[in-house]
Amino acid sequence: MVGFVLILAVIVAAASIYMTYGIPAQGREKEILHMNEIRDQFVAYKIGVDALWINNQVNTAMSTTFTLGTQGEMTRGSISIIPIMNPVGSSGTLSLNQRHETLTIQSRGLLGDGTIISNQTLVPASLTFNATPTMFRVNISDTITSASTQKRSVLVQEGQNWSVNVTVNPKTTYYNYSVGCTLIACNNFDGTRYVGTDITIDVTKTGIKTLQEFTVYQNIQTGTNYSINLLDDAYGLNNYLAARPYPLTVTFTKFGTLNGYGIVSFTDEFDQIVTDPELTLGALEYTANNNYWIPQTYYYQNGGVFLQQDNSTFKLPPTITFSYNKNTDVVGVKIIELPFLQTSTGNLGGNSPAQVRTQMTDINRLPFSETTNNTKWINLTIRSNDNRALAVWYRYFNDSINLTAGVPYTYYSATLSDTLAQLNIKGRDNTNTQYDVHVEGLRANLSATIQGG
Repeated sequence: MVGFVLILAVIVAAASIYMTYGIPAQGREKEILHMNEIRDQFVAYKIGVDALWINNQVNTAMSTTFTLGTQGEMTRGSISIIPIMNPVGSSGTLSLNQRHETLTIQSRGLLGDGTIISNQTLVPASLTFNATPTMFRVNISDTITSASTQKRSVLVQEGQNWSVNVTVNPKTTYYNYSVGCTLIACNNFDGTRYVGTDITIDVTKTGIKTLQEFTVYQNIQTGTNYSINLLDDAYGLNNYLAARPYPLTVTFTKFGTLNGYGIVSFTDEFDQIVTDPELTLGALEYTANNNYWIPQTYYYQNGGVFLQQDNSTFKLPPTITFSYNKNTDVVGVKIIELPFLQTSTGNLGGNSPAQVRTQMTDINRLPFSETTNNTKWINLTIRSNDNRALAVWYRYFNDSINLTAGVPYTYYSATLSDTLAQLNIKGRDNTNTQYDVHVEGLRANLSATIQGG
């Protein structure tokens, strides 16, 4: 009897040790593996959404499966005939639009939709440009009806930085003229003969003449209008203008008697301060009810995959990216907004698989001008009542603009408070008067539903 009791005590002690240490270890391992699976499913979801907006697949639906729990009660082990000897299965909750982070964009620069063209006529006067023109033509009509050796020209210049001189250039030839040599003594004299008029162009950049009397039109006709596109690649001014800091002032001067004027065209030249309404980003979020492992939450928001536990981090970055061109000293900002429609809401809990069906309802360009260097400054603000979410956005702003893009730290500032994470980009010009930031982007609205099974 005593021996039997001792054997029973050993069995109970062994079972107790197994339940105290072995089962939690098994449960912990299963939950870690399950959270890794959830991470991979969120990565696959992010790739799928990116494929929708990159390929402009409006109203094309995709389905993604998420496993809500470990389903531990279905696990069979060496002593699985005793249910109490198995880890308790964990569950989770998949929710849509239960987060409240918002994005606000405020900027000063050139706005438009890339299609509106504004023309300005440049007569003898000055004109201030806020961006690189898409067309810059000089039109000339010669008014002199008789042969003349007088040059007539139009000078277009930006101070000492560059100038273009378009000249009506009469051509003459020297000759030796003899007459009446058969009847009387020859009278010889030298003279000139008018042989036609050309239009030539001279280009000077930073005091260096790069083109001299380059012929654009030969043997022009009086009273006919001739147009010269100063942005023609042959003149080497197009790329030079794109690299110039804006705004800049161009003067137009006529010398001599001729009709001359300039036509300058811009795309989307609307310089103003604009604050977009707060955009609620929304999120697809999975919260694990782990029994043996630390509580974890994964969520997808604006193209990024975030992990939230004691602290927050991003597993994949959101679709707001930065760049820096050392040659032009210009900061680039590319904003892809991927908000969930606020009508898309839902919660589903348990440990069964869940299906998330997502489609892109529409896609639109953000209203930044397509011209080069279109912005003087820009502020990006994330608001939230979740300090951990703000901290991870703040860290992302700092890491991506400086460590990843290499933007000098004097060109931007990042701030973090209890309610917002903000990034202010001002570029090289601390006075915020030059166009030294280039911003582009789009918004693709997402609609999603959650279904069990």
